[in-house]
Amino acid sequence: MKITIEHHGEQFNVSLTGSGDEPFITIKGCRIVQGQSGPFVSWPSRKLDSGKYWQHVYVSRAFGDAVLSAYNKSKAAEAPVRKTPPKAATADFEDSIPF
Repeated sequence: MKITIEHHGEQFNVSLTGSGDEPFITIKGCRIVQGQSGPFVSWPSRKLDSGKYWQHVYVSRAFGDAVLSAYNKSKAAEAPVRKTPPKAATADFEDSIPF
């Protein structure tokens, strides 16, 4: 399975591709947030009137770490003279799909 990161300013999309060329899932509106334990992927959510957040996506820590690694690789691939980020970057993840 491949993880593809597509940058859109401060946010990015995560696409998962299996053996074919077309992604079988795309998660839009992800961000990198600095937490107390370091940076992490903030998945799409909505703030409720109560002030709490309702998550749209739940992922395992291992998958979140793989996405963070792919994101860091995509940012490292940017040349310092570029004004726009590259369209997409990919990273390999575990080949077995659990469903």
